[in-house]
Amino acid sequence: MSDLDMTPDISPNNPLPAPNPSQRPTRLPVWGQWLIVLLLLLSFVSGIAIWWGKNAQAEQLVTPDWLRGTVILHGCLNPVLCVLFGILLCHHIRVGWQMRANLLAGFIMEGVFGGMIITGIGLYYAPESWHDRVVWLHRAFGVAMPASLGLHWITAHFWIKRARANKPQN
Repeated sequence: MSDLDMTPDISPNNPLPAPNPSQRPTRLPVWGQWLIVLLLLLSFVSGIAIWWGKNAQAEQLVTPDWLRGTVILHGCLNPVLCVLFGILLCHHIRVGWQMRANLLAGFIMEGVFGGMIITGIGLYYAPESWHDRVVWLHRAFGVAMPASLGLHWITAHFWIKRARANKPQN
């Protein structure tokens, strides 16, 4: 039985009470946090490498040997990151919303994550006339990803401190 099976009926008018932060139902296991960071870091680094490689390709009119492999790696991360987004949406985000925990930073984080997915799809399927704008939007979301993740973690830390301070002492 999961933690969610033990929770009372929750609605916008009946949000979850702030639990002990170390036992909150949205808490991701440490291995899960590291996996998320590793996947996002691989995507970020490969994306920056592609950006750099495409610029080098345009300037030198020669494709760097490593560019194709980097594009393949970056593309292969896409379905994995989409699954990660879905997993987070089904539990971490849903329960966080019900708890009213870290909402603004969570919205920003998931807006950036969703923007990355949508613009990534647009790189393949948007009309050719949109390509340059979609590339720049994808790059902007990519650069915003580490900042939004950092913001989400920092604001979560402060939310936890507030929850501990407001918790009645037994």
